[in-house]
Amino acid sequence: DKFTGDGIMALFGAPIAHEDHAQRACYAALHLKDEIARYATELKREHGLSFSTRMGLNSGEVVVGSISEDLRMDYTAQGHTVGLASRMENLAEPNTCFVSANTAALARGYFDLEDLGEFRVKGVANPMRVHRLNGMGTSRNRFDVSRSRGLSRFVGRAADLRMLEDALEQTAAGNGQVIGVVAEAGTGKSRLCFEFLERCRAKGMRVFEGRAVAHGRNIPFLPILDVFRSYFGITSDDGDRASREKIAGRMVALNPRFAETLPLLYEFMNVADPKSPPLRLDPDVRQKQLIALMREVTHLSGAEQPIVTMVEDLHWIDAASAQFLEQMVAAQSGARSLLLLNFRPEFRAEWMQGSNYRQIPLTPLGPEAVAELLADLLGKDPSVVALAASVHARTAGNPFFVEEVAQNLIETGHLQGVRGNYKLVTPIDRLEVPVTVKTVLAARIDRLPEREKRVLQTASVIGKDFPEPLLAAVAGLKLDDLKITLANLRRAEFVHELSIYPVTEYSFKHPLTQEVALGSLLTDRRRKLHADLARAIEAQDSEHLDERAALLAHHWEEAGEIRAAAQWHKRAAEWLGVRDFKAATRHWSAARLLVRELPGDREAAAIGVYACTQILNFSWRLGDAVDEAKKLLEEGQSYARLIGDQRAHLILSIVYGRVRTSSGDVAEHLATQRRGNDEAATTNDLALQAGAAMWLVDALCFAARYTEALAVADDWIKRFPKNLPQSDWLSGLNPFAGVLFWQGYALVMTGRLREGIEKLQYCVDFSASEGTPEIGAYAMGFAAEAHFLAGEADAAMRCARKMEAITHAVGEPAVLIAMCKGAYGFAHLAAVRTEAAIESARASMLAYQTIERSTRGWAGVALAEAHLQANELQMAIEIGQEAITDCRFSIRRDYEGRAHGVLARAVLRRDGAEAREAVEAALASAAALIDASGAKTIQPHLLEWRAELAAALGDEVERGMLLDQAIALYEEIGAPMQAERLRGGMT
Repeated sequence: DKFTGDGIMALFGAPIAHEDHAQRACYAALHLKDEIARYATELKREHGLSFSTRMGLNSGEVVVGSISEDLRMDYTAQGHTVGLASRMENLAEPNTCFVSANTAALARGYFDLEDLGEFRVKGVANPMRVHRLNGMGTSRNRFDVSRSRGLSRFVGRAADLRMLEDALEQTAAGNGQVIGVVAEAGTGKSRLCFEFLERCRAKGMRVFEGRAVAHGRNIPFLPILDVFRSYFGITSDDGDRASREKIAGRMVALNPRFAETLPLLYEFMNVADPKSPPLRLDPDVRQKQLIALMREVTHLSGAEQPIVTMVEDLHWIDAASAQFLEQMVAAQSGARSLLLLNFRPEFRAEWMQGSNYRQIPLTPLGPEAVAELLADLLGKDPSVVALAASVHARTAGNPFFVEEVAQNLIETGHLQGVRGNYKLVTPIDRLEVPVTVKTVLAARIDRLPEREKRVLQTASVIGKDFPEPLLAAVAGLKLDDLKITLANLRRAEFVHELSIYPVTEYSFKHPLTQEVALGSLLTDRRRKLHADLARAIEAQDSEHLDERAALLAHHWEEAGEIRAAAQWHKRAAEWLGVRDFKAATRHWSAARLLVRELPGDREAAAIGVYACTQILNFSWRLGDAVDEAKKLLEEGQSYARLIGDQRAHLILSIVYGRVRTSSGDVAEHLATQRRGNDEAATTNDLALQAGAAMWLVDALCFAARYTEALAVADDWIKRFPKNLPQSDWLSGLNPFAGVLFWQGYALVMTGRLREGIEKLQYCVDFSASEGTPEIGAYAMGFAAEAHFLAGEADAAMRCARKMEAITHAVGEPAVLIAMCKGAYGFAHLAAVRTEAAIESARASMLAYQTIERSTRGWAGVALAEAHLQANELQMAIEIGQEAITDCRFSIRRDYEGRAHGVLARAVLRRDGAEAREAVEAALASAAALIDASGAKTIQPHLLEWRAELAAALGDEVERGMLLDQAIALYEEIGAPMQAERLRGGMT
């Protein structure tokens, strides 16, 4: 009683499913359903047999088998996409076709899809929305779908509209025009034509329209029949009789003799006429008669008023329509008729050479037009306005892409509100490109000839920009063939030339095209291309491999060559180390992850220990990875043990000790560096000894042990060369430059101000000459404070600005940003720009909260001084107390003493002589801490603080004596401007 069939699976298109394929599949399913229904009726009538059929459709990527050794390919489709299509078939009711949400998203509007709700589907975790395919929809192209949603504001096309208006004026004068509007998908061809035709209709002109469609390229005369139906006013509701009446009425009214042509028109338009027998004309004869009739009708129809005919989407036109269109173009000559056409760049035709043909290439929207479009769609809330630049960059100004990205932000919940009034409610890391956009680009790529498609895919592996010699090395084509192929891609506006000297370089016209072309490559071919590219780069650019190291790391990693990728990431990190800390850290982190995939490999382990060391080394500068410092230490030590490298083990410990200062643990930093220096001293490794001693000086200065720091620094300069090669630098820092900085720092703090400032300037000059300006930035930051202590406001500001310039040049690492803000705080204090000082010092203190707790107290002292200078006494007290806590935690004794000095003055100014006991206690603490640190430069300031208390107590003799001592001490340490200031105040 029934037939049992295994079913038929049809695979439409390329490795990426796109809009055209989904539409063709739906169209084929409807056609197949009708054919099966007719066949079932015949079986029932002739044999009494009955059967039903079910169909299911899904769209997505599939695996179509692999290429065998003899280059044969098995085209059996596999994967989740096929499985979902089968699930849709199983769900379908008899004699229906069910489609997945994937297909519905690509075919909605073009077809009548009934939403059946959500279903539980085997193999899918969450319920899936399912639709029933009922028939054709009302939309014929993407613009129809947009109209059904509501058109956005028409922006950025005023000049293009003026060109169309000019063509219409020439048409009205009897010089018929043919206008081609050409642009990539989504650029706005249909919208421009729609707006122009609406203007024509508003003027009372007759407008006729035809349209080619993606699924109609094998249906003869589809767009031409559209034009004829539009001319005669025939709608889908008109039957044969009504259609005949409209055709006859229009033709006879135009010219009575046209009555004899009616049978020809009825047959061409498939309108049955029971009174007329079928014409038995040769197809060529019929074509000639129709063309002659069309020419005459065109001229007569425009006699009273110009007419406008539009044929849309010529890139999908069928062969028969293309021949007819050529004659339509010729018919415009001398007629009051405008023929408006639009198409994508890949469409070409001979008639484009005609003298009455003009082309309007639509360019993408500019940033202002995109902002205006988004304002119409989303509103003008500041959070939305800020998106405009990112959207323009991501979509390259394509209006359709802009609208789809905006719609995707709404659907994914990033934006909430109503049209014209949205707000951004969740942050966006990267603008996602919705599937509707990707499918448009995939469709264009899929329609390319095979050679052009393969070259485009190969170029996509190189990147958005690609030089011709590199492409030639991997494309597998002769150079002449490659040049022809690139010329074809350029004419189709997939790519454009960037430069022709010293080599020809191309770029993808739209960045998303490169993404989609890359995504269309099967994994095996993509990996092979990446490997071939890496080899070609190594061969073609062997003199600049350091600069190409990051690119080579990318290609080897994508090729699946783990060892090579790790080696090139290491080389890239080393080259970037003194230029861009963030980029270097990314490469070290990539190398670290890769070598984990090579367990037990000694060469990989050597890279691993180096990577862990350098990530630690950069972490305290960038404020990153501090939380996992212990993990990095242990991981690096495991690699060091594997290869038996005690030197690497020691370097790891030294660098880890420096990282501990980020959490404020200066005591551990000092203990670690003492152990490291002692251990290095037992070796004959000069570079290791120099590096260990440098970090010991660092730790001693952090711990405010300036006298000992100077002794170690002096010994270092006697023992070690200042020009150690970069390969001998323990942590990416020139050890001599590092020692110069800390030596200058200690000299300043121990009362040798001029000598210390000179040493800091020498550090800046030396580090710049060595190509490692980072240490120079630290030197300038502390020099700004040194000039503040010396009362030299202009010099302090110059140093802060110099530090800012160096900080910017080295990629603005977090620790330098924080210190730079603090340096500006001291410079503004010196110039008595109180509000600016508060702002800068507060920013520095907040930054240090998360990146280097041990230096937060330093910024806190500057902020407390600024509030004191502003006479904001309670704030000065609170910040001073906070700074005391921070400095005590990180054993920064001299800065803790200075914080006690702020506290003493703020309490004195708030409470007067009654607070004598509290003020004296604070000053006693300050004196003890300053004496213990050996910070002689702070001693005259301490004398001033005591003089202020003596004045509050009315003891002018004591005050005068203390100020005389301060003046003498300022002169002694090299701060004459401070001495002069006090002399002026005393008189």
